[in-house]
Amino acid sequence: MTERIQQLTNALEGIDLSDLTHFLIIQAGDTAADAEHELGWSLLVNPVDGSCFGDPAFTPSWEWVEDHGGWFEAVYIISDDGFGISLFVQDHPATDPELLALCRT
Repeated sequence: MTERIQQLTNALEGIDLSDLTHFLIIQAGDTAADAEHELGWSLLVNPVDGSCFGDPAFTPSWEWVEDHGGWFEAVYIISDDGFGISLFVQDHPATDPELLALCRT
């Protein structure tokens, strides 16, 4: 996460990082419901068509996801000005299995 913050602040000098992104960290013990409470929307539902993770028609709404070995990072752009959510999900047995399955898919 430190590396990502440095990359963003170096590339966008003069812009407050909170105007560009918010970080949400899902760690062992956290659930999809916890993420939904923080975000106001479910990571497991496509906001365009309403399909749910597990449905063959489901497509995640992230821009990209990357496995960093121990953590998944996904970026969701949520406004036309480029503001987004940087989501970090810990790859751990106690992390919500549905969120891990989503990231692994």
